[in-house]
Amino acid sequence: MTIRSVAVSYEFDDFYDQHRLSMLRLAHLLCGSAEAGEEVAQEAFVVVHSRWSSLDEPAAYLRVVVVNKSRSVQRRQMRERRHLRSIRETPTALTPEVDETWQQLKMLSADRRAAIVLRFYEDLAVSEIAEVMDKPIGTVKSLLHRGMAELKANLS
Repeated sequence: MTIRSVAVSYEFDDFYDQHRLSMLRLAHLLCGSAEAGEEVAQEAFVVVHSRWSSLDEPAAYLRVVVVNKSRSVQRRQMRERRHLRSIRETPTALTPEVDETWQQLKMLSADRRAAIVLRFYEDLAVSEIAEVMDKPIGTVKSLLHRGMAELKANLS
């Protein structure tokens, strides 16, 4: 590592420390969610870091990147809401058991839900689920076992 790259790294570290909280707040307010805001802010810092040596006004550029990435999140959220509305408006003949199961499935952690859906809806083998989720086979088996136990307990 050269002396210049070390100096640039320190400069960026100071910049990050100085602007982190304000960008988190801005992204949170624009996205409407702390989690989405944090993701947007971190992605924006990555973009700024990759162009650090060519930026004249890094703070201004950072703000622009946060706003643009937040807009992307907002567009995605609007599409999701539209899609959910269209699903709700589509008449379905779900039996009460399926509807109750779906409610309980939504309560599972994302990994457990994904493993169960891939196993029982997509009918994938455990090894295929492990590949899709990029997790060891043992982890997938554990996710399936614990997810099913949780569903069974909640549906009883």
